[in-house]
Amino acid sequence: MGDASFNAAKNMGALNDAAYQKAVFLEAYEQACAQLNDGGTGGDLQVLGRINKGRNEATNEIAASFASKNGAECGSGCSFCCHQMMLCTPLEIFDIARHLLDTKSAAEIAGIKEKLAQRTPLPLDEQSRRGADKPCVLLEDHCCSIYALRPSLCRTMLSTSRTACETSLNSEDQAIPFIPEPVVISFLMQLGIDCALIKLKHLSTEKAEMSRALLVALETFESAFSAWINGGDPFPDCHPELGSGPSNHDLVQMAAEQSGIF
Repeated sequence: MGDASFNAAKNMGALNDAAYQKAVFLEAYEQACAQLNDGGTGGDLQVLGRINKGRNEATNEIAASFASKNGAECGSGCSFCCHQMMLCTPLEIFDIARHLLDTKSAAEIAGIKEKLAQRTPLPLDEQSRRGADKPCVLLEDHCCSIYALRPSLCRTMLSTSRTACETSLNSEDQAIPFIPEPVVISFLMQLGIDCALIKLKHLSTEKAEMSRALLVALETFESAFSAWINGGDPFPDCHPELGSGPSNHDLVQMAAEQSGIF
């Protein structure tokens, strides 16, 4: 089976339309289930990676459309949003780690791990991990070194004011005018994918802070991935406290019940 197309998401209906929301969630769920059931070539990581790749391609198309329509000022070398806490799905972390381990030398991996280790002790909250002195460790000359594999949230952070983004690095009071539709659509797609991962594979879908989780994946890739595939939490110390809000599993459960899956 080829990569998922996610046509419902790319039809771009009104975000407050419950029928559209349901269609995006269900198509992502059904596409992910088809890929998981088919298996195809490669092991678990390859199959899961193809699901993630399809989601990324759909997200790119959606983001590009809304960026063009709404005058987004994001561009190459614009990295102001790359100075904050980033939450990733377990699969995003493993995809990035595998790519780095396969393409970087031992010395380069050691350098990345050293930078990640310096970031790891910071508290898992937005305030502690945000600011001009806390760039993403994967930035190189203001550009993302893993751009093709960047997390979903990075793909959907679209601002209509580059000046506001720059000012926000040193001012918590600076509001950033952003384009919400790609964030919401991508979130609905991910909920559908997560529903399939939970139902068919019993996988944890809780998001983890990227720096701390990526260090774990780079240091213990095989054991961490094995723990995840066997139903465990691969990054148990990498989840920020989100107050009294629902977990990702709870959000998936609610969406699934509303769509008649569970």
